[in-house]
Formats: sequence, C-alpha cells, structure tokens
Amino acid sequence: MPPLVPSQPHLPHLQQQQQSQPLATHMVSRQDGAWHAQGHHQPLHPQSLAHHDQSIIPPAGAAINGIANVAKPSPPPHAHIVTDDTQNPLSRPPTSGPAVYGLNPVYPQSPAQVYSSVTEPYKYYNGFHYFFRHICGRMNKKDIMRVSRAIAHFRPSLVALLRNLTYDDLIFMEKSFQRALMEYEKLIGFIGTPTVVWRRSGEIALVGKEFSILTQWDRQQLMAGNKFIFELMDTTSAVDYWEQFAVHAFENSEHSVMSECRLVRPDGVTVPCAFSFTIKRDLFGIPMAIIGNFLPIL
Repeated sequence: MPPLVPSQPHLPHLQQQQQSQPLATHMVSRQDGAWHAQGHHQPLHPQSLAHHDQSIIPPAGAAINGIANVAKPSPPPHAHIVTDDTQNPLSRPPTSGPAVYGLNPVYPQSPAQVYSSVTEPYKYYNGFHYFFRHICGRMNKKDIMRVSRAIAHFRPSLVALLRNLTYDDLIFMEKSFQRALMEYEKLIGFIGTPTVVWRRSGEIALVGKEFSILTQWDRQQLMAGNKFIFELMDTTSAVDYWEQFAVHAFENSEHSVMSECRLVRPDGVTVPCAFSFTIKRDLFGIPMAIIGNFLPIL
C-alpha cells in the first residue's frame, strides 16, 4: 500500500497568483528621505529587505559608522563648509574664544552643527610647518636640535597609526575633537583655574578667561592671531614642553604631567607658573587634545 502523501496545491495556479499580486515588501518609492514599502507606513531596514531582493537595498552611501541611515536625508549642499584657505576654519583655526558655552563664534555651537559642518580632515601639517619655521627663527641651534629629537621620538608612532586610517576616519577624528571642545568649554566655565586647550601641533583651540587675566592676553587677540601655545612660552619652557610631550604622547595612561614654565605677556614680561598638562586621546589612541592648567608662582 503506497504511503499517504498530502495533496499538493496546483503550482501553476499559485505562481500565476503570485505574479498578479507582488510581495508587500517590494520597494516602490523613497519619500521624505525614507525608504517605504508598498502596504507599509513605517520605513523598513535594509537588513530585512535583503532577504527579498538585493536591488532594493539603499546605496552604500546611506550607511554611516556601520549603521544604515535610511531615515535621514542627505545634507543640503549649502551645509558644506568652504575650502578656500583664507576662509576655511579647518586650515588654521583661531582659539575658541570665551569659555562660556554658546558664545564661541568659531567652532559649531551644537552637536548637530559639528556633525554636519565638518566634511574634511583637519590640516595638521599647516600647524607643524609653522612650528618648524617658528623655532628656526627663534631658537639657537642647540634648542632646535633638542626639539627635533623630541619630534623624532613620537613621530614614528604617530605616522604608524595614521597610515592605517581612512579618509572617513580622519573626518571622524575632527568631529570628535570639536565635539569634545563643547564639553571642555562648559567645564572650563565652571572652574577658576587658568586653562588652555590646544591640539597636538600646539594650535590653541580653547582659552579660559582666567588665563587671560593671568597673562594679559586678550582672548579676541588670541582668536584673531592664530596663536600657538609655544608662542606664549619662553624658549626654555617651550623646549621642555616638547620633550615632555614626546615622552608621554603615546603612554597608556592619561595622568597629568607636572612641570614649570614661564608664560610671556604681550609686553614681554614673563610670568613664572606651575604647569600641568593632560593628553586626551581619540578612539584610535592618537593625541587629540592637550589640556593645560597654569598657576602663578608668587
């Protein structure tokens, strides 16, 4: 006796019915910046659509940081910053001005502005080129050799980490730096210690009002003059800073480095200070921001 087999549906009739009624998950339009499917009111994730048809997955450009961004439209063209060297704030940015949150006219004032306005990596080579021109015109041969040896000490590690990063990684690094500045700006406004934040090339990015009181430097002048932290130190202090930075640039810890320095006021008078700085690193372990605190020695 043959085994009992359940009756099979009439396949040609079923195929004809499927052809006349397409799947409800078939992509039909992209409205208001989101992909919609026929018969659905909510946007669908491309992961669920990939099981039906590879052709309906949004383009690869819709994925940001490994997460598919299918509900947010592309930024308008006017959101991109200019690339002219005379107007681009990424080429040689001044300091961020007053240490009061919301009063900084240089850097973006909200996280949304940070993520939308930063569209290219920061040009650190401009700062380092200026640095070498500065020390060649200011220091003697012995001090230049000391600074050069300090740069040569951490440069191989810096190059080794940077060479493995993509263009998008470099943009992410600048977004992280500017986003961190917003938090540092609020923090500096709450404390009474003279504080400055600068990049690894020495370019000043944030200045506390107490630092202006201590050194008589006007914050607007620092912002307009594209000042570097080593320009505000005497020669001995600048050389000592770079030697200490070279030693601690790629350490595993983020402890503060204690030292002494002499700050130079606009009138040329030096102010002896107890000096400490902390190196903050980004996601890739590269020095991102240096936070320096200064206390006068009376």
